[in-house]
Amino acid sequence: MVKVTAIESDHTIQLPPEWVEELGLHGFITLEKRPEGIVVRRCSNIPWDEVFADKLRVGSHVMAPDLSEVSGDDHLF
Repeated sequence: MVKVTAIESDHTIQLPPEWVEELGLHGFITLEKRPEGIVVRRCSNIPWDEVFADKLRVGSHVMAPDLSEVSGDDHLF
């Protein structure tokens, strides 16, 4: 089934409500640009604990930043 929709001035599109419901497109989606068009996919619901599971733990080996090229005009955050 083909539906036509407008691209709004802020570059948004509105999908037909029945497509959103049928495909489970709630919250965030991913867009993939391909030569034949744009693929819209729902994002997996990964909890933050899993996203950060492989990150360094507090107190683990951390390298000091190289400050040899930092001037008084630079800001470190």
